[in-house]
Amino acid sequence: MPHDLPVTSPTAFGLESFADLLPIRDPIPGEDPGSFFTFHAAMMASLGPATPYECVIAENLVAIEWELAQHRRMRDAGLRDIIRQAICEAVIRQKDAEHEAALDDDWERHVEDGGDEEDWHPDPFDRDAAEAAGEDLAERAMSRDLEVQATAYEEVSALGMDPVGIMGEAYRSRDWSVTHHDGKLRELEGRRREVKRDFDALQRARPVEATVIEP
Repeated sequence: MPHDLPVTSPTAFGLESFADLLPIRDPIPGEDPGSFFTFHAAMMASLGPATPYECVIAENLVAIEWELAQHRRMRDAGLRDIIRQAICEAVIRQKDAEHEAALDDDWERHVEDGGDEEDWHPDPFDRDAAEAAGEDLAERAMSRDLEVQATAYEEVSALGMDPVGIMGEAYRSRDWSVTHHDGKLRELEGRRREVKRDFDALQRARPVEATVIEP
């Protein structure tokens, strides 16, 4: 006698989807608006959970994948901050050196014209302007416009800095904004492997439509 082994439908529980069993996740400020829901829908369509338990495990897997993506974003933001600071400091040093050189030239001309220290009134170093120039160069170095970025790289190199070297220093940084997220990424990658292994095992154990032939 044949026996059918069907997969349980969510409609048997009055649900459109087994995902309805779980609470809706509220957005977290800092995420791109709507990005989680698009990510969630695409991942669930790819995983295709067919039972309530598969749905729970799939939700865990999606949450881990999302956390991985967000920790990478936060780590990269930390790296960009370190690089931005390095570029800004280099620009300030250059502007300060240029100012000192200009002062030396002005002093020599002042002395040649018969002046002395009592009537010497040099312009002070404009640190605010130097910081603004540094911020501008750092911003252009991270531009999505490739031409703007390439020009900024040339300016960074002219400061005596290698853009790749700056990036390397940022990755080697012991700054918490980088090391914390690197640690979380390793932890989450381990959890992802474990949850994916459980999910794959569930899928392999799914009941399938089959006909059992009794002897």
